[in-house]
Amino acid sequence: MLTALFLEDFGLIVDAMSSASSTLAARLRPRALVTDTASPAVAVFQGANAVEQASADWQATERAGGAATPFQSFAMARAAADGHLRRGEVPRIVVVRRDGRPVVILPTVLVKQFGLTVARFLGDPLIQYGDLLCEPGTAKRDIEAAWRAAADPAVAHAVHFRKVRADARIAPVLRDEATASNRDEAPFLDIARAPAHGGDEPRKLRLSRRKLSSLGELRLDVTQGDDARAHLRAALAVKRSWLAARRLPSSVIGDRDWEEALERLIDHGGAMRLRVAVLSVAERPAAYEVAFTIGDRWYAFMGAIVEEFARYSPGRVQVADTIHHCRANGFSHYDLLAPADDVKRGYCSGAVAVADYSCALRPGGYLLSAATRLSPAAKTLFVRLPARVRQPLLTLAGR
Repeated sequence: MLTALFLEDFGLIVDAMSSASSTLAARLRPRALVTDTASPAVAVFQGANAVEQASADWQATERAGGAATPFQSFAMARAAADGHLRRGEVPRIVVVRRDGRPVVILPTVLVKQFGLTVARFLGDPLIQYGDLLCEPGTAKRDIEAAWRAAADPAVAHAVHFRKVRADARIAPVLRDEATASNRDEAPFLDIARAPAHGGDEPRKLRLSRRKLSSLGELRLDVTQGDDARAHLRAALAVKRSWLAARRLPSSVIGDRDWEEALERLIDHGGAMRLRVAVLSVAERPAAYEVAFTIGDRWYAFMGAIVEEFARYSPGRVQVADTIHHCRANGFSHYDLLAPADDVKRGYCSGAVAVADYSCALRPGGYLLSAATRLSPAAKTLFVRLPARVRQPLLTLAGR
């Protein structure tokens, strides 16, 4: 179980050792591999400057509606690339063009795990949905061309693409070419068509609101830009403490690279924005929600509950009031992301299937591909263990 559970951590250790070598330094030198003889034309930018080399094509595709979620935005890629490079991971961006115009961009990163190279989505584990960029209605053959360039056996032993929505633009090709695992759902609320909650949730919400109101005035503030910076730091600190108290690992929270990437995204002033919703009780923060927004869609990235108020379930009130804010400010969808649970479903009107996809490209990749499929099940089992048992296992794994 430990092997599957901490596969990423051991891989990062190996990769960190490799980063000190001249081999990795050579890999990080920017290079572009271009094939212009076929239609479509495929360019691959690999190395430290890969994201910047693809920036013009990326931003043009994004402006044309090519980014299905904020996690495929250029701002997200630029922030994530810095984190990858500090870990010795190598960005590799595939650009497919027709008639000189970019039609597909598949952003990946090459990661070392147990000495083997794995192609993953750029931004993983920070990003919560994995996909490529292309305009709606893009020909499948162009997406397949991007896949072939990304899944190059000369470059990687295996591909492991996580958190792919059933309606992702790359999903039809992955269903043909790779093996699905870790199936889950991402609940969402269609704000225009459905109430904010159902089932037993209204009663629980009223109870939480009444108990919190007895302590003082309730207020929700939705912040962005510089106003959100202190709140983001506070939310991350609260979440780190919550995880530590329960002896739970996280691949993002508590990781300096990814937390710094989140803070850099505060400064982005484009269509994709990082926002922090704060529910206060008598002027004291009780619950936080860190979210990404793009267009009329709100993506609830992370929630954090201040321990002082935890017994009153302030998260319920925060989510309900944030949904009210979304409705009042023209948002059409409130997405709670995977994994699904009963609390999330209580607020939502539907859910979209989400799965991971893996594919071995070379003999050495078969065992690694199998281990990545087992890892989520091992993590689920780990979370169910008592905290007193989890701590020795975390120590054994070097966490």
